[in-house]
Amino acid sequence: MKYLFITLKVQDGENTHTHRVLTTCYDHDNILQAADGYVSDYYDQADEKRDGWYYFHDGTIAAKVENVELLTEYEYKLMSKIFSGEARPGYFNIVQKGYEAGLQREELEVNCGENGKMMIYKTPEGFIVDVYSQDDEVDTMTIWEDDLTPMPDEYETDDDGNCKYCGEKCWEGEMCDEQQAGGFNNPTEDEIDAYLAYWGQSQGEITSNLGYSESHEESDDLLMEDYFFLEGRKEWYPKLSRMYTEKDQQVADYVRNNRDNY
Repeated sequence: MKYLFITLKVQDGENTHTHRVLTTCYDHDNILQAADGYVSDYYDQADEKRDGWYYFHDGTIAAKVENVELLTEYEYKLMSKIFSGEARPGYFNIVQKGYEAGLQREELEVNCGENGKMMIYKTPEGFIVDVYSQDDEVDTMTIWEDDLTPMPDEYETDDDGNCKYCGEKCWEGEMCDEQQAGGFNNPTEDEIDAYLAYWGQSQGEITSNLGYSESHEESDDLLMEDYFFLEGRKEWYPKLSRMYTEKDQQVADYVRNNRDNY
């Protein structure tokens, strides 16, 4: 028994469709011929075949094989469930996410198909990723925040990686007084306005997205680990984000260090 996944191109009057079908055949040596035989009676018996197309119902409908793939039995059964709606097409399924009060950290649990699960923990230094097999064997990987947001090239450093302005490693999300005084990479007003308009989140928006309480008293300490608050706008902004462009990060650092102006 062989398991086939066939893609058909169908011309019905002026309309063109793509049909995808699962089928089986008995040990056919050539799966292209097997697929061709399948399409030959897709709409009853074909009237004729011309240039790879089979014509049905006096030529009003035509069909031909676009592609054919040989599947394993497991793939065939899984795709049958997906096509019939018995199985989700998504491989990853988020089981739970939110703040674990006992451990005082954000957690995300993801079910990985039939193969196991993945746990992601947020720590002040970065992330811990645990991947569990079906036998509960675990592989662990640590991702550091500094690796996600390496020092931009614009921050001039000496041979030891220290800032040329003050002699310290002041590039980690903060600009030193010497840099500020020199107007070091200061963004324009238009760049600042665009950043503020795009990245700001109100208290209600950010707590809803993260699953926190909307109460400032309960959530502000948690939010301030990764965000900064602009009192004048009543909005939160990410200190660091993998979605930031290099310019976004420069503007974020500048606004954060001059937050009283906004």
